[in-house]
Amino acid sequence: MSDQEDKEVLAPEVMQEVMGEFMEETVSNMLANAMKRSVKDLTDESRVENVAIYVDYDNVYWTLMNRYNHDPDHVDPNKNLFEQLWKRYPRDKVRAFRVYADFEKVPTNLTSLQRKRVQIRHVYSNDRGGDDRKNASDIEMCIDAIESTHNDPNIGCYVFVTADGDIVPILSRMMYKNKRVELLYLSAAAPKAIDITSYAHDSADLLDLLGIEEKSYDLTHYAPKALKMISDWHANFASNRSKWLGGGWLKEQIQTNLALPGDQASQLIELLEVNKYVEQESRETDSGIKRSYKLTMKGTGLVDTGKKEAASSEK
Repeated sequence: MSDQEDKEVLAPEVMQEVMGEFMEETVSNMLANAMKRSVKDLTDESRVENVAIYVDYDNVYWTLMNRYNHDPDHVDPNKNLFEQLWKRYPRDKVRAFRVYADFEKVPTNLTSLQRKRVQIRHVYSNDRGGDDRKNASDIEMCIDAIESTHNDPNIGCYVFVTADGDIVPILSRMMYKNKRVELLYLSAAAPKAIDITSYAHDSADLLDLLGIEEKSYDLTHYAPKALKMISDWHANFASNRSKWLGGGWLKEQIQTNLALPGDQASQLIELLEVNKYVEQESRETDSGIKRSYKLTMKGTGLVDTGKKEAASSEK
């Protein structure tokens, strides 16, 4: 038998299967290499030469204040959001730095923000302080980001600063547009059902960035002080028909005077109500009937006891 006859001849259907597997492996390798090149491109320093920063300030401000009593525009540069962002992203690489909020309702010093070289985007909302204003800022910010990909295609890196999961759609869209995406978020407020960091090439927790320490509060310790605040208010304004002690104002005073985060201040008021130290009454004012807090007999007794103990300790 000749050498040619010794060689095994593959059947046509076998040859087709072998070639199919070869082509499949080749295409798979090509896709893998393309993805590696894409990741390399997005992590290459040249891709972050032009950076755009978008801050959902409505969301960030209220979440940080209510959870941690932390002003994003903190007096300490190490705890200031804008100072830390400028430190993280050099000025010569940033092409846009936009901050979105209804600044008529966010108690922020606009001059202080402008001195930090940020572009203020006032988002008007006609609600009375609910979530609508936050959503309005979210929408405006996302629209601007999408428009910028057309108006300024040289921007290669988009940085989003937020405190909830509403940001996922724009993160995903930017990645599809082959942009590098970086996310600065608040882990404690992030959704539990989804990992929002998986939608960004890089991410950082605002708690770490701003050096915020999570604290625990014994609200029973603050209860006597809050009751005294209410007692003092009535001593000063009981006969003033232009004023009433509403829940919103009381919460703000507790935050300011007792240095409690907004969420803790709300829980403290609820604690006082549950334990029947305070109650709401219908108070006649120049603006009509208003719901106003006052001490119950039980609350008044606790305040009187505190005053007696304070007087005896001074002797």
